[in-house]
Amino acid sequence: MRHLNLLPSLAIGAVAGSRSMTPGALIAGAALTGLKTPGRPAGMGSRVGKVLALVMGLGELLGDKQPSAPDRTEPGALMARALSACMAGMALAPPGRERLGGLLAMAAAVPSAFLGLKARSRCTEAVGPVKSAVIEDVVVVLGGLACVISAARINR
Repeated sequence: MRHLNLLPSLAIGAVAGSRSMTPGALIAGAALTGLKTPGRPAGMGSRVGKVLALVMGLGELLGDKQPSAPDRTEPGALMARALSACMAGMALAPPGRERLGGLLAMAAAVPSAFLGLKARSRCTEAVGPVKSAVIEDVVVVLGGLACVISAARINR
């Protein structure tokens, strides 16, 4: 049962594979509403840091719809996703298991980026680019929110 408390860390890594700024934004939003996760990513100790994380997350959701948005599987983008996943995975891991939580999240982020790109491409063929992007956003945000809420509840 003890290993189940790391599931939110693993799952938030998959979220970071699709949207690198979303995990931090969701953790920051939870903290601003009073929901306590086991930890918090670096830079979110202040209200300003939390608001900045939310703005960055929103900016990413909007920027992803632009034709100039970079490919999520480019080396720089993959590195950003892995680092974001690591920070979020550590923040959602129980005390004393932060490193493992970060590693699990990183391990999920990279394959998730490739799988997400493939799914997004197929969805784009079916419903068009804007609708597919919005569908992905909804899935990613709701999935990430579930990770954050689960971590807060599991690790009380």
